[in-house]
Amino acid sequence: MRTISLDIREQRIIDSKKLRNQFGGDDRFMGAYQIKKIRTRAREIPEWTLNDKEVQKVLLRAFPGQHKSFAVTQRAGRWARIIHFYFRMQMSAGWIASELKMTPKNVELAVARIRRVARGYRADNTGPRGVRRPGRPRKSPLPQGVENT
Repeated sequence: MRTISLDIREQRIIDSKKLRNQFGGDDRFMGAYQIKKIRTRAREIPEWTLNDKEVQKVLLRAFPGQHKSFAVTQRAGRWARIIHFYFRMQMSAGWIASELKMTPKNVELAVARIRRVARGYRADNTGPRGVRRPGRPRKSPLPQGVENT
């Protein structure tokens, strides 16, 4: 990251020297226009997004029956593409939305769901995964004094 900022700074100095050769310091152009730096956003990238096996675990946790249904497989594939574009390539939500034919808001919501599942919660934010045991719950015992007929 540091080498990129130095390269930009050096390039800015070179560009300023080239402009000085074309225009004088008292020229209006030199006082009125500035070379702006490129806007970038610092984004925290979780470690698990850089490891294919960890991404696979997150996708299997979110879509456990993906091999049974084609629609679920498509949704898991969309999540995989969002993980690749957003976290690995650091593309914006707008660019991803245009690439995947979605809205930027839906991309941001998908990223929030992905992060939730990676932390061990349900994608729909209803609580942690794995709290209940799978299967039908046991019948509760009858209170004292009540007979089972």
